[in-house]
Amino acid sequence: MKILLLHPEDAFAHEYLVRQWDLVVDLGRAPRGTYADWRDQTGCPVISIFDYAEEIDDLYYLRELLHLGLGHVVDQCGIDWWDIFSLEIASGIQRAVLIGRLAKKLPLNCELYSTRADFVVTALERLLGGRATCLGGRMQSRVHRLRRRYETFSQLDGSELLQLFEDKFDADHSIRCRFARRGRSSGQPVVLVPSAYVNVTRTALAYAGLLPHQQFVLVVARRSGYLASTPSNVTATSLTPYFGAIDKHELASLRGSWEKLKIWLSRSAPEFKTAKSAGFFRPSNAPFHWGLALRDACLRVFASKHVTACLTAADSNPNTRIPLIIAKNRGIPALACHHGALDFRMAIKVNHADAYLVKSEMELDYLKRICRFPAEKISIAAPPSSILRHAISRSPQCLVFFTEPYRGYGWRTDEVYRDLLPRLFVLAQNCGLKLVFKLHPFESLKGYRRMLRRLFPEHERQIEVLAGPPTEQLWHNTRFALTVQSSTALECTALGIPVFLCGWLRDSYTGYVQQYARFGAGRVLESVEQIAEIPRLLEKHEKSSYTRASSAAIDTRDFAQLLADTCSLPLVNSA
Repeated sequence: MKILLLHPEDAFAHEYLVRQWDLVVDLGRAPRGTYADWRDQTGCPVISIFDYAEEIDDLYYLRELLHLGLGHVVDQCGIDWWDIFSLEIASGIQRAVLIGRLAKKLPLNCELYSTRADFVVTALERLLGGRATCLGGRMQSRVHRLRRRYETFSQLDGSELLQLFEDKFDADHSIRCRFARRGRSSGQPVVLVPSAYVNVTRTALAYAGLLPHQQFVLVVARRSGYLASTPSNVTATSLTPYFGAIDKHELASLRGSWEKLKIWLSRSAPEFKTAKSAGFFRPSNAPFHWGLALRDACLRVFASKHVTACLTAADSNPNTRIPLIIAKNRGIPALACHHGALDFRMAIKVNHADAYLVKSEMELDYLKRICRFPAEKISIAAPPSSILRHAISRSPQCLVFFTEPYRGYGWRTDEVYRDLLPRLFVLAQNCGLKLVFKLHPFESLKGYRRMLRRLFPEHERQIEVLAGPPTEQLWHNTRFALTVQSSTALECTALGIPVFLCGWLRDSYTGYVQQYARFGAGRVLESVEQIAEIPRLLEKHEKSSYTRASSAAIDTRDFAQLLADTCSLPLVNSA
């Protein structure tokens, strides 16, 4: 049996058709229409490795796997570094699960061919007892790497390039800290707000706005975490001046414990053995030097300021998770929330917050029902900025598609848009509307324009592309919207704007689309062909009730009490 393994970054080139295949396995994801075309060309079945994902059940299985590593790599401050770094490699462990399931469906010693060298190919070689033939040579691999780097750099503006440089070459701030000075501490009680991204900052500071007489200190680990302006009761400072030398003996000890943990995990579950052979446990996947430098910088912040509570709007990223753990270990009230509508990681990670703030009943239901999060740790506490506005007067002129970083879900972005662009354009034309693409914060305006010129050159200039947060003008002009699982679906619903969810493009694990639909935040389309049915669906559209998914802002006295004493947390009903 001859099997072609198609790398996610490789197109299905005609040169692969000179051979007869019994099966083509896409290591990425593409729409059904793409696979139908490829089947016609090859005359054999074409599948995706993501066909073996089991959505929500895989979250529970991943949690079981990740919890196996707890307690083995704990530092002198009580921080478990598997707890920190396992969230960074969780997607790799999920991929190892898929590799194992795929291997069980393939015959031993089958003939494997791959379009380029890849960790999936390496793992399958071990599991199937054969050796894969790589169709791409070393020179081709170098060209691919150079092209990928060029595409990455060419899509970034100056500030984004600087951020990328700092993350890559000065992760431990060893260069920047030489030129940075710490601000003076007033000695007054402050609530610590760690952040590394602007959306995290925006959400956390919305809570700070509830208590104008309480002082908050925003400590930013990356320049992309700053807002243009902050409330008067918030002082913004960089974490950079607090970085310094680390204990090399502790570094060596942790690395030794990590090596022992790798061996133990690979003996405890086949998925970890696969992940180890695929390279997910390389030293770069556990950057202890950076981690210890970050931890020590956070400790210096706590030592230099009178921190009475810690609040973060992202407790998965090391930059914000480590300060939360330090606060918890010191008996300081530790509060967390998520800057988006839902957070699937709550199903797989250890909770370190004394109180987890949810913004809506929809999020509460997701935490309790899907994530199986303990109800006694949850409080419905929405900041003012997350209370969605009621219907506004509108002059609809646009069909708005809210984009998302599909590559992060494993999708072939070009194939997704080859499927979507002509259908969305025709829909806009038939409805007499202008087609607008509103970009996700992780996407580049320059890169998106380049993609439109490549895939849809004849109509590229007729499509408007917007970056930045949605504006009142955008809401004013929107007749209806489409997205996949963006939280903008909630705002659209609250504003009475019909919104359709492209359910066939959802990611493989989170269940976000189903949760939105459960609470009336958008109508799910199950296939790309259903886009043509939207005019008929609009005729029947009734404004969805969003009362179950929204909630009132937390009372300022309750929030102050949470920051002062989490034992007084208003518990939600655990039923």
